[in-house]
Amino acid sequence: MTSQNIKIFNTTGPCYPEDHYMLPALPRLPDVRSLVDLKAYFVLHAPRQTGKTTAIQSFVAKLNEDRSYYALYCTVEQLKGMIDADAAMMKLAKKISTLLDHSNVEALKNLSGNAFLEELNSNNAFSSFPLTICLSSLCEKLDKDLVIFFDEVDSITDDVLLSLLTNLRTGYIERKLTPFPRSIALVGMRNIRDYRIKIRPDTQTMGSFSPFNIIKKVLTLSNFTPVEIASLYAQHSEASGQVFEEEAVQRVWYWTEGQPWLVNALAAEVVEDILRHDYTKPINASLIDQAADNLVRRRDTHIDSLLARLSEPGVLKVIESVISLSSTSVNNYKADKISGESYNNSLQYCIDLGLIKQEDMPQPANRIYASIIMRYLNQNVIVDISNDQANAWMDGNKIKMNGLLK
Repeated sequence: MTSQNIKIFNTTGPCYPEDHYMLPALPRLPDVRSLVDLKAYFVLHAPRQTGKTTAIQSFVAKLNEDRSYYALYCTVEQLKGMIDADAAMMKLAKKISTLLDHSNVEALKNLSGNAFLEELNSNNAFSSFPLTICLSSLCEKLDKDLVIFFDEVDSITDDVLLSLLTNLRTGYIERKLTPFPRSIALVGMRNIRDYRIKIRPDTQTMGSFSPFNIIKKVLTLSNFTPVEIASLYAQHSEASGQVFEEEAVQRVWYWTEGQPWLVNALAAEVVEDILRHDYTKPINASLIDQAADNLVRRRDTHIDSLLARLSEPGVLKVIESVISLSSTSVNNYKADKISGESYNNSLQYCIDLGLIKQEDMPQPANRIYASIIMRYLNQNVIVDISNDQANAWMDGNKIKMNGLLK
């Protein structure tokens, strides 16, 4: 069998069952259907590259297939960097109208995005309340309730985020009188209660704030279990005949603790780059170790985006306390103010990023992240150490311990 006939382990964007090895998405969100049935507004948050977009796009497709409701997926990433809340809400309303033309649901597509937008523009209130009018008008035209998943909510901040939340809350409260979506999910990296919103650029944050206090439940996605990793890899074995040895699967768990992107990245590294699609060779623990080392050294986009956060003072303070493994240092940092936020807020931010996990003491989320963090923090020191300095305390193949300790 050639590689053209085989799916791949995806490390870029959402997974699609026709192209990628993937675990069933819907079982990862068992509570979503009941929340939609209850007309609930809710939050789904998890670190980046854990499968949020894949899961919610699958759920939107499932809702539309079941024909109980109409469902839309809408990313708000196009609002990133905007500071004019009114302009941002207008842009979002126009984005929703374009989604109608691209929907595979006949009732939505028949509304025609351009015609719908023209009708919105004829409404005198549209320029003042674009998002509210857009959603209300859309729901009024449909013969079934509408469900919307807003993705990448963590990409917008301050006035724009405040306006989005306020619009949705207003529509929720008034939906007995005016049509509005049955259920709305805000999807992103962080729990909405942990957002720190500024009313104006020159003000302090409002603290933990949410006009979206109508949420029924906060959901998250868990990492893969060892059994799920084995199940994912078994799909490749069945398609190609290439075996992942049991010790290799255990080694993947050792390095990743089930972080979905890393689980896929290690497999892709071995299959595509190390073995170059030679499916006759079994995948053993040694190959997984080699792949892990390659990822650490190469620092792919996902890893680099996490490391970029280490330049943030709050994140750096948390990482310093984690590296020290000292309860004293943790308590000292808790007493400090870090960039206007307490240590606990910064710690929660690092957990939301997926950099840190909280057990008895905070620690790196997995061994690959731990290795990368240490390399990143020490890179300036490594660059400054010349070959002469590195060998100054060597006598043949022995270390001059007295001189080195001095």
